[in-house]
Amino acid sequence: MFAVAISLLVILVVLAHFVGGWIYANGFRKSALRVQPPKRSFGVWVRSVDKRQITLTAGEPRQNIGHPGTLGLFWEGGYGQVGPVIGVEGLDITRKYTQLEGVAPPMCPDGTLETCPPVDLEGYAYPSDPSDVDLEFEEVSYQSPLGPIGAWVIPADGAGTWAIHIHGWTAERREAIRLLPSFHRAGATSLVIDYRNDPGMPQDPTGRYRFGLSEWEDVEGAVSYALDHGAVDIVLVGYSTGAAHAMAFLEHSELAERVIGVVLDSPNILLAEAVRHGSQDQRFSGTNIKISRLVTEFGMWIADLRWKIDWETTNYVQRAATILAVPTLVFHGTSDHRVPISVSRQLGAHAPGVVTLVETRAAGHVMSWNADPERYERYLESFLRKIQN
Repeated sequence: MFAVAISLLVILVVLAHFVGGWIYANGFRKSALRVQPPKRSFGVWVRSVDKRQITLTAGEPRQNIGHPGTLGLFWEGGYGQVGPVIGVEGLDITRKYTQLEGVAPPMCPDGTLETCPPVDLEGYAYPSDPSDVDLEFEEVSYQSPLGPIGAWVIPADGAGTWAIHIHGWTAERREAIRLLPSFHRAGATSLVIDYRNDPGMPQDPTGRYRFGLSEWEDVEGAVSYALDHGAVDIVLVGYSTGAAHAMAFLEHSELAERVIGVVLDSPNILLAEAVRHGSQDQRFSGTNIKISRLVTEFGMWIADLRWKIDWETTNYVQRAATILAVPTLVFHGTSDHRVPISVSRQLGAHAPGVVTLVETRAAGHVMSWNADPERYERYLESFLRKIQN
């Protein structure tokens, strides 16, 4: 009887983890695989604002509200830029402030948060397009295997080097705006691209995000466009999951030989590690039940069976020694809650002598520039000038 009871208990435990894994896999499909428009993370309110400073608050602790450096502030009808922290009182944080466009943000005095419109803090820092940083640009389209896809061209006079900027998962072209002046000063033309599954662009035949497995073909189309329009050599710039697309391009495309350098920011190039990292404190929807590591592993296995995630192939770190053949500059924040900095450290270990890792203290996901723009730009422009000589 004892043996039977133990056997039944084991079966129940395995079954419970399998069910939990199935639920986790469904949640992963909805949150990470299913094509969706860019999301905004509201939940910040403005206590007070004038031309020089702004006081923000949140209903609970949030990383971005006190994030060091420069951030963008979005609300319906306007956009601003918040700067260094001036003072902190509880969950209220006062920062330097510059209004960039539109009307002033809605103010929410004490006791009105439930009825007051929230605002959104973001890392992009600029509201619209390259004109935000005083750069001329042209709206163009390049040809991908799925059809024409939109992009910005930001020319640098006589530049033979073109930088292809590849935004992250569910992000926007605006992600690249803060870096464009550095590329322009270094004499590189920038091509900032959309790709499959972006709003208004062709959808992948699977109807899902592929984390580089198919998106690299769009990068190849963008590189072809650059070469057809005067580029002599190419720099790939990958933000978050855009880094996976860049790595897959380098691994598979015959045009990879035209690349002279790679810049990666918070590279999401080991998908399984990012998923495990993100599920550490995650709970099942509508419950207070924490998702265990074993349930996560069951869920990842089930997701791979059902939707062909291919965790092994999306581990570009493991193959970095063969993928990366040119100088590679990597920025990563030590407080990245989405892609652990260990991913970039592993990348450097797998490709020593090729990868230069710049760690930024207290910076979040794709927010190393925000935390310290001058330091970021100094490293970036030095790298760009070096690889062009």
